[in-house]
Amino acid sequence: MALSAILDAMSNASKSRFRVFLFKGFASFARRMHVSDEALWEVALSSPDADLGGGLYKYRIARPGEGARGGGRALIAMKVGSRAVLMLGWEKKDMENVTPKELKEYREAAKIYLGYTEQEMTRWVNDNVLIELTQPK
Repeated sequence: MALSAILDAMSNASKSRFRVFLFKGFASFARRMHVSDEALWEVALSSPDADLGGGLYKYRIARPGEGARGGGRALIAMKVGSRAVLMLGWEKKDMENVTPKELKEYREAAKIYLGYTEQEMTRWVNDNVLIELTQPK
């Protein structure tokens, strides 16, 4: 899917249908960066910085009070108009980018998580495998 089509679909998606999930490691990263749940929602609904294929996208995440340029990076699995799964977060100062092997593994994980039904995603939340962010008001 072309980036322009993704952006159009995301802008037309109803926030009430869209769900945002985090891996626990990503939640720890967000706490260390002092990034709020509302800011994570904004990231998930924003334009990706790079399409990595297989439903996996790279985003920049700004630390509060700072720009995104030197802040964090994130790998997010995206099922347009339906859900975002925030999989990996890192600070640029700690790691420039993921390795090709890691990228392949995250693409495979994205395919799995994006293939689950809404009921299966809810079960993963109930089993404490994923964290679901509450939609900001």
